[in-house]
Amino acid sequence: MFASGLVVVGLAVAIAVNVADHLRRTATNSQLGNAEAIVRGYVDPILSESSLALTAEPDPEVEAQLARLVASGDMRRINVWTRDGRIIYSTEPSLQGQRLDISHELAEAFAGESVGELGTESEHASELLPESFLEIYVPIRGSSDASPIGVFEVYVDARPIEQRVDDTRRDVFLITLAAGGSLLGLLSLAFGGASRRLSAQNRSLTQLNQQLNVMAVDLRQSEARFRSLVQNSSDVVAVLDAGGAILYESDALRRVLGHDPASRLGRRFVDDVHPEDREWFVNLAAGLATSTGEQAAEFRLRHADGSWHWVDTIGLNLLADPAVGGIVLNFRDVTERKRLEDQLQHEAFHDPLTGLANRALFADRVTHALARSARHPQDQLAVLFLDLDDFKVVNDSLGHAAGDELLSAVAERIRACLRRQDTPARLGGDEFGILIEETDADAAGEVAERILSALRQPFALDSRQLFAQASIGIALGSGNRAAGDGETAEELLRNADAAMYTAKSRGKGRSEFYEVRMHASALKRLELRERMEASLAAGDFVVYYQPLVELVSGDIAGVEALVRWRQPDGRLALPAEFIPLAEETGLIVALGTWVLEESCRQAAEWREAGQAGGLSMAVNVSSRQLQDPEFPTLVARTLAKAGLPASGLVLELTESALLDEGEATSAAIASLQALGARISLDDFGTGYSSLSHLRRFPIDVLKIDRSFVDGIDGGEPGERALVRSIIRLAHSLKLETVAEGIERQEQLAPLRALGVRHGQGFLFARPMEAAAIARLLRDHARLAG
Repeated sequence: MFASGLVVVGLAVAIAVNVADHLRRTATNSQLGNAEAIVRGYVDPILSESSLALTAEPDPEVEAQLARLVASGDMRRINVWTRDGRIIYSTEPSLQGQRLDISHELAEAFAGESVGELGTESEHASELLPESFLEIYVPIRGSSDASPIGVFEVYVDARPIEQRVDDTRRDVFLITLAAGGSLLGLLSLAFGGASRRLSAQNRSLTQLNQQLNVMAVDLRQSEARFRSLVQNSSDVVAVLDAGGAILYESDALRRVLGHDPASRLGRRFVDDVHPEDREWFVNLAAGLATSTGEQAAEFRLRHADGSWHWVDTIGLNLLADPAVGGIVLNFRDVTERKRLEDQLQHEAFHDPLTGLANRALFADRVTHALARSARHPQDQLAVLFLDLDDFKVVNDSLGHAAGDELLSAVAERIRACLRRQDTPARLGGDEFGILIEETDADAAGEVAERILSALRQPFALDSRQLFAQASIGIALGSGNRAAGDGETAEELLRNADAAMYTAKSRGKGRSEFYEVRMHASALKRLELRERMEASLAAGDFVVYYQPLVELVSGDIAGVEALVRWRQPDGRLALPAEFIPLAEETGLIVALGTWVLEESCRQAAEWREAGQAGGLSMAVNVSSRQLQDPEFPTLVARTLAKAGLPASGLVLELTESALLDEGEATSAAIASLQALGARISLDDFGTGYSSLSHLRRFPIDVLKIDRSFVDGIDGGEPGERALVRSIIRLAHSLKLETVAEGIERQEQLAPLRALGVRHGQGFLFARPMEAAAIARLLRDHARLAG
């Protein structure tokens, strides 16, 4: 009898625990549905996709609505997560803005599934959270393809649920214990004729059976609900066995890749991976099979129509989970995003007007060609530098639109004269470069004459015929310096450029090969160099300053130092007249040192007079200066002597200065930043533009060249799109942007709208002497344009 009693008690405990667990799941699902309805009804309408962007600032309206929801019910905390693991909104101020690891439940919500889980501990405990709470994760759907763009994380007071579960567990235990006791009593009275008690006991057991049946129905409904969530998710869920065969794929596969999931069961998943990605995917799958952590990847899968689509995939090893027994892949189509990335990459290395390679890509091609030539010394290459003769006349007489149309037509004729393996490029303005590999002097000369002949034919543009001719300089090169005119891309371009100017001086419309000794130009450069050396010693150079203006307020935020050369007749020569020669001869080092010292001295003087507390002084730095290993020491010594803090100095580098990506350049920039000086990339987009420069070097400021700013207020959408891309690129890299060459009032509004903070140009002020700047600072002048 005692043993039978123990069996009854054990049965009562088991039934009570089972019923309590079922009630807890039912209550959790109910709370999950309530929380999902509340956040979707009260927060979703005011939560836009832009407010969840990576660079978005919290919206006060959203924060206020979240606070009201927490104050009005059982919700104790609400967080809003972005896809990069950042809490952009939180009713717990200490959590807002933090970037945290994405938990398993949060990952499921990003996959499109609402999730709820009871808990008693939180990674971010707070006195606002009760000792028992319910964590609920609700995906935030995007407006375009319903894919989750964020997740609500809601903490609900679970104490009422636990209290109800405890009460139910106690009641069921007592009822079951009583029923079991009654059953034992009936059994003991079975032979005593107690038929009425037996009948009552049977009724109790029937009711208990009915309750268990109801629980089983609820369990099947929960399983069906989970299956529906997976099948209707915007992402594809696939399960592979250890050998890579497909065990399961969700119905989202039809929409993403156009396949019927049933038709692919048992098929090897890797068979539909792009051949170029297949080996990499095999290694990924092998890594998943031997690890327990998540792994993310991007690769291409075959669509049902035969095209290839890029997918963003998260893989997880659940082979040891008896409910899954496979490797789970969760992937979504990111083909459009990859297309936009490729487009931006193409724009960074190609001229937007002609579609030809730009200077950066051309230099890279020449560098690689030289490397190949070094392995095959018998092969030479040729660089042709082409400049249109008198192209300025076209722009001045017919306008820049006609000039652009002519440049595009010239590019097409150049391309038609070349082989497929040759590389044409637009180097800037009306200058083009052509790389010819596996050639010699005779063949290169024939190509140049073929191009000149093609350009002599009239161009039919806008109902008129235009005639154009060009001058071409040719420089031969190879990996063996003795066999050619230069061993680097920069040297070949420089030599071809020099030969082109010789062709112009000899009558234009012709080609010339580079010669080591071009006496006339060499003598002229020598004379100019001697004059520059004498003027530097005599103090004939002077520094002018052009204000840098805050575009919204019009306040002067800084100045740029610009050197001028006073001539014997009193005229001030502009940098374009002497800086190229100074760069070539090396005088730029001495001249640049003097400009740096004078500019720092002047900036410190303004600060000491209380006129320029936060004013920055921008000084141009040449590539020759940057390559000097002692240059950072010179800057530090100059700042100390002038008494100017390093934070007040901005060193402006040109893109050509960064073309040499050697250790010396990297070390110099790093040393300058370590001093506290800021680094600015000047004239971005006109030189050797390269995204790798922005990634490799620690740039602080990006100066948008005037050629892009000039057309931003026009009707050509391509100009605005290009400037927008540059600004977005700068903002994504957390770079400050400065617009150069602002000359019209109409240019201000679009620049402000695009987020450009600072600008300079004749609209605000022309370069002026130090005394004029001092007056502006003393009067607190605002240069609003």
